[in-house]
Amino acid sequence: MKCIRCGLVKSGLQKFFVCPDCTNFSPLVETIYREVEDIINTSEVIDPTTSPILRLLADSSFIVAQNPQTTIYHRICEILVARALQDTNEITEEDLNRSIRTTRSWSDAIKVFEDLKLIETRHDEFRWVIILTNKAKKFAQQYLRGEPLTRQTETRLAHIYGGYVLLHLLYLVTSIHEYEDLKSLPYSQRPRTLWNTLMFLWLTAFDGSEEFNEEEMRKFLARRGIASTTWGRIKRQLQTIDSRSVQSIIKNMMFDEGKVIFTFDDYIMVEMDRVRELTRDRMRA
Repeated sequence: MKCIRCGLVKSGLQKFFVCPDCTNFSPLVETIYREVEDIINTSEVIDPTTSPILRLLADSSFIVAQNPQTTIYHRICEILVARALQDTNEITEEDLNRSIRTTRSWSDAIKVFEDLKLIETRHDEFRWVIILTNKAKKFAQQYLRGEPLTRQTETRLAHIYGGYVLLHLLYLVTSIHEYEDLKSLPYSQRPRTLWNTLMFLWLTAFDGSEEFNEEEMRKFLARRGIASTTWGRIKRQLQTIDSRSVQSIIKNMMFDEGKVIFTFDDYIMVEMDRVRELTRDRMRA
């Protein structure tokens, strides 16, 4: 049997199933997704420094930013942020092709951004034209009024929106129960590296553990078919701690018998404690 969400294989008569880890992870994803949707839809501005849940998105998105399945979403977010900060409303398909090298069609990725109401589209002479919505531009308003903007701030803004898009992909995976359900996902593919990486990190903190060792995470990912080269890249990114522009999920690293022990930043534990109560309240309702 294979877990339809994460790829874990175990013996049994069923072809596909949902494993206990994925069963536990899905309500957590749903809780975070609903709260982030509320913040991004109702807030006048999106400030990367004032909301722990948005900080979590920015930190989490960077960890899988270089994965082939999700890079396209990050690059589109970077372009959206740059254009919004330039007070530019439109992006052409030629702009995308110049900025992003990909062999994939644009249609599935663009639809994700449309579904989130970050963009609208039109066709001009057989090409896409992407129109930024007010929802996509609202985070730029505070900087267009003359507030100081650094490259680090711009990068964090792109990571927040990248995290928002990736969170949407996670949310779509929570509804997958059968093989046929995969057709509802962009490119008919599960974002396995994204799902499994954040399932380990978020559930570890959600369960109250302040630290984990690299071997625990490596084995968790390996059991779900994540290649050792991918794990090596994730490990390097976890070791790159820079809260200004990269990620601050991890506040400290130490070595124990040759293995790296990672310690979560304090805000992660506080935020997961709060999210745990929200999840329990939602499941009791």
